Amino acid sequence: MTNFNLIDIFSQVFDDLFSYIGLNHKFMCEVPSSSLNSTEMVNTLVGISGDMEGNVMFGYTDKTAKEIAEKLIGGEVKEIDIFVKAALADFYSEFCKRFTNKIKVETAFDISSGEKNYILLSSNPTYISGEDMFGAISKVPSKKLFFKVNNEKFGIAYSLEQK
Repeated sequence: MTNFNLIDIFSQVFDDLFSYIGLNHKFMCEVPSSSLNSTEMVNTLVGISGDMEGNVMFGYTDKTAKEIAEKLIGGEVKEIDIFVKAALADFYSEFCKRFTNKIKVETAFDISSGEKNYILLSSNPTYISGEDMFGAISKVPSKKLFFKVNNEKFGIAYSLEQK
């Protein structure tokens, strides 16, 4: 099976999408974690299945949620309503489509070795938010990538395992 660097793939997709919508962003670091969790006020959870399985959780502030939505909707966002949630769901759905497609490209069919294309699917994003919230999805080893988006903390926690 072909090896690839998930950090690079996450960072490339993050950079592509946040550059496209015009938000200042920067990759900070990666840290290991004993569980897949988030302590941010706003979270979006996406499941990955197929030749790789697990979950990806995007954790960010209410301010960042509104800034992303404003770029997507093209107007001022005062509250997180159903339209904002739908725009954010579409954004993270696109993120995961690009992420899984990049992995597929990295592991493309090699006729000489007989390897098949990767099959990867992502679930519909689930929006989770609340004050003083701590979300723990599972007690599996995971990794967290930290970014800055307009000087606000933005995290991507993930636990993905190749089958």
